[in-house]
Amino acid sequence: MKCFILPFQLGCGETEMETLKKLEEIEKPDTRNTHFVLINHETGEERSLTLEDFYKTVELIKLHERVPDNVRSQFNVARNLAIYTWFCYAFHQISELKAYSTLEMALRIKFDKNKVGLKQLLIEAVKSGLIKDRGFRNVKNTLKNLDSTEYVKRLPELMPRFRNKLAHGSNMLTDSAFFNLQICADFINQLFTE
Repeated sequence: MKCFILPFQLGCGETEMETLKKLEEIEKPDTRNTHFVLINHETGEERSLTLEDFYKTVELIKLHERVPDNVRSQFNVARNLAIYTWFCYAFHQISELKAYSTLEMALRIKFDKNKVGLKQLLIEAVKSGLIKDRGFRNVKNTLKNLDSTEYVKRLPELMPRFRNKLAHGSNMLTDSAFFNLQICADFINQLFTE
């Protein structure tokens, strides 16, 4: 069964004023999540998203056992935040920021460099040959060259820019936690591949 999430009625760039949820609404989904459905391409059926859908998505995004425990622990914080976006949509960006900071932590551990910025660490990871396009699930599997770095060569420019936008104050609000968790997981997993 192939499914995908289809957004309904979400205006581009529109953000609503965040408020403190009422105590009696804490366990209810953020209403912005009700604008999405899953569509089964085989049957054409669609249904509303559930907390279980969020959990199952995040459960599949994980770091392997060769990644140091402290990195896996911090990445699990980002994963938990992604699940909690069900209740608080704005946690998407908090989850992303935590994923980026965990990626930077992993790079510092791998290269034993504490006073180098994220961009330089990403460049070093790509230049070292540890990171390849084929290690990312979002890159098409039709690559003819298995050692291609066409995609990853762009990450040292893009990832710090996205991280900085989140870290230095922004009202950006997107449902991108799951996608960015996956990219960070794929990157970190390649760093610690045997």
